[in-house]
Amino acid sequence: MTDTSDHPNSDDSWLRRNINHFGASITFRFVLVIAIVLALMIPLFLVSNLVQERSQYLENATQEIGIGWGGREQRIIGPFVLVRAEQETTTGTSRVVRNDDRAYMPTQLNLDHATSHTMKSRGIYKVPVFQATLNSSASFPAMTFDDSSRRIERISLVLGITDGRGLRVDSILWNGIELTNPYSDQTFLGNTLQVDLTEEMLLEASEVELQLNFRGSRSFVVLPVGDTSQITMRSDWPHPKFIGTLPDVTEEITTEGFSQSWTVNKLARGFDSEVSMEDLAGRIGSGALFNPYYQNTTWSRSGFELGYDVMNLNTDYRDIRRAIIYGIFFVVLTLVSILCLELVSRVEFHIVQYGVVGIGLVLFFLTLLAITEHIGFVGGYILAALILTAMNTTYVWFITRTRNITATIGIFLVMLYSALYFILQLDNYALLAGVALLLVLLGGLMFATKNLQRLEQVA
Repeated sequence: MTDTSDHPNSDDSWLRRNINHFGASITFRFVLVIAIVLALMIPLFLVSNLVQERSQYLENATQEIGIGWGGREQRIIGPFVLVRAEQETTTGTSRVVRNDDRAYMPTQLNLDHATSHTMKSRGIYKVPVFQATLNSSASFPAMTFDDSSRRIERISLVLGITDGRGLRVDSILWNGIELTNPYSDQTFLGNTLQVDLTEEMLLEASEVELQLNFRGSRSFVVLPVGDTSQITMRSDWPHPKFIGTLPDVTEEITTEGFSQSWTVNKLARGFDSEVSMEDLAGRIGSGALFNPYYQNTTWSRSGFELGYDVMNLNTDYRDIRRAIIYGIFFVVLTLVSILCLELVSRVEFHIVQYGVVGIGLVLFFLTLLAITEHIGFVGGYILAALILTAMNTTYVWFITRTRNITATIGIFLVMLYSALYFILQLDNYALLAGVALLLVLLGGLMFATKNLQRLEQVA
């Protein structure tokens, strides 16, 4: 009888040898690292979705604060003279009466807008809101209405403002005489401030002066309605995003705020000095409306509007989303570089340890999101990079107990985090800098893997 305990089964021995061979194969280890990278794309995608969700929370907080403050995004149009009338036409024996409401724009419009901002909080989110003062003067030519087919119903001075809940009228002067009893109405312009006029008041050229105070949040936009419009905006907000691309702009931006001026003529305005309200709604209204004048909606932004947005172009959430896009290459290059370092140094990492390092790289972006919401992007980025670099470097030290490898990994991560931050600060050259970084890292990867065939034979 033969004792088989000292003679392992040949099939088991063959299987063990092949498993050890595949485990030692450089090609096989590259395949496993690539598989880990592909698996890490799932948590990166989930973090990206979380950033989008948190960004939506900020948008909801902005809207809620704007509603509670008494004014959301404010858009101003006017002042202009509105003549409501009925037009009567006769064809044969039929008689047709229809609305013929017309707007008469000023020949000269001067508008000076000044805002002071404060921060309002909703949970962890802080949103800027503003208190605005508007001083406007407008010149109107003499107007007469001799058309017997038109029956004048009402003449009024109109100023459109999208949200009038925080509006306060200081004074409205017509040729130096104060107009009283202003009222509000809802049109396609949103809320409108209106004051009734008489035909006799329009028989000669007139000067109008308005002084208003109102609240708003996020943005302020003006539609230059004058044949010649001089628009000036001043604010203590230090980093505005300007709206509109009209020429003749003078601007001054400092850490204390900004001052911006535009001069616009009627050719850039987009409509005539006398325009029907239906036509005006079609040019600046939002969407196709069955009855545009009386429809309660908000006029949309168009190319000839001027103003600013208080929300900076490079928001924290936008920077985090951009970092995650580059983070895909970040994870790939880090794990492959560790593998190349392993091949050169002959220090073997377990495949599970690659996964742990990869999870740490992904958690950097989640840590960045969590910290940024409380201390801002710059502080959040530095703190998250320090935490994850220290953790990954310490982990490599306990794996290898080798100073050179640990220092190499630490320096590599510091350089990679620094390069990523540098790219995120660029707008116009971000793509160019990102591609340059990838090319440099690819060159290093090529250098590290140039002897893989010999290493495979030695293994």
